[in-house]
Amino acid sequence: MNQPKVLIIGQYFKTTSGGGITLSNLFTGWNKENIAVAAPEILNANFAVCNKYYQLGFLETKERFPFNLNRWRKPVYSGVVVAPQKPERDIKNKSLKKSPLKKAYISLLHFTGLYHYKSQYIISPEFLKWIKEFSPDIIYSQLSRIDLIEFVDELHKKLKLPIAIHIMDDWPETISKKGILQSYWRKAADKKFRNLLKETKFFLSISEAMSNEYYHRYGYHFIPFHNPIDLNFWGAFSKINYEWNGSFKILYAGRIGPGIKNCFFDIAEAIKNLITKGLKIELQIQSTSFDPILNELAKFNFIKLNATVPYNDLPKIFSSADLLLLPNDFDIKSISFLKYSMPTKASEYMISGTPILVYSSSDAAVTRHALEHKWAFVISEKNKNLLEDAIEELYHNEELRSNLGTTARQYAINNYNGVKIRECFKKYLNSEN
Repeated sequence: MNQPKVLIIGQYFKTTSGGGITLSNLFTGWNKENIAVAAPEILNANFAVCNKYYQLGFLETKERFPFNLNRWRKPVYSGVVVAPQKPERDIKNKSLKKSPLKKAYISLLHFTGLYHYKSQYIISPEFLKWIKEFSPDIIYSQLSRIDLIEFVDELHKKLKLPIAIHIMDDWPETISKKGILQSYWRKAADKKFRNLLKETKFFLSISEAMSNEYYHRYGYHFIPFHNPIDLNFWGAFSKINYEWNGSFKILYAGRIGPGIKNCFFDIAEAIKNLITKGLKIELQIQSTSFDPILNELAKFNFIKLNATVPYNDLPKIFSSADLLLLPNDFDIKSISFLKYSMPTKASEYMISGTPILVYSSSDAAVTRHALEHKWAFVISEKNKNLLEDAIEELYHNEELRSNLGTTARQYAINNYNGVKIRECFKKYLNSEN
């Protein structure tokens, strides 16, 4: 089957974000000569899947007045990015931690509405030359910001190429944060997004729930493509023994931030209560992002914050845990943001064979999916007593852990086989639609 030449805008191949992991797994095995990426701030990119990267820097990022008056800001490199000399494990991603001053500045920009105004992307002659040398057939983007919507639209008009949009989460509903111009920017984003949809040829989503919602909201059929998994890579360590020794190890791996942070206080309190009952439990958190909540959680002596590890180590780490956590926050804003999303790690959790505990609102797609297909123990309301009871039952009941783990593993084998999904993905991008 032919592989179209795809120009990916905004998201790049990496193993430290859901969008980057999904992108990597969808394009694994694709001819490297047929993939190119243009994105801002390219750090620690995955060159195993793609080796054509262009960083959108000072030539393509233009700040509007009065932000362009800042002469002290160091220009960001613009141009081709080559493979780093250091292996992934040696690269310290200190940029994940924002200073209090920078966080306050960003909050102020959101409140005033200037966040969406301050800068824009332009098609520089250098970037256009790089694109023409690559000669793409399709523009692919996961979007998520107004400036990217505008940039993809401009590229489409300039290059006359079909667009593929892949929606990871319901950012159109949360793109405008609380502030004096929230309503204005929400309407502006909606208008720009709907106009881009009119020019789009390939519509992709992260879940069936999102596809259904977006059909009713926008009138287009989105094809769901969740994170596919390599059965050989993940299956090599799938759990087969559900006994545990020493202490019962609960693991959360992934992002901590908007929509996924306050739930950890419920989890910590539940575990603390169980420990006072004599249960031997430890909670390990292996996050790819920094949030101040980690400093608060580190104060609990039964919580361990693990160092970041290479992606290749995750199959063994997931299967060595006794229980995997998949929690979401229960406030309205968080539910709105994650309502139609399926976490990238969901399929990876499932194939590990380790039992999964979902602590998430019944309005969330991941909760409904887990209940329907029975691949996790689910607590679908914010209730610390129910959460405590669930952990205690999973602690004592080996048969329950085994049933949950084997059911999840089989579901992943049947539904997230990377070989099959990549073929469907390739076929879709080859279709006339």
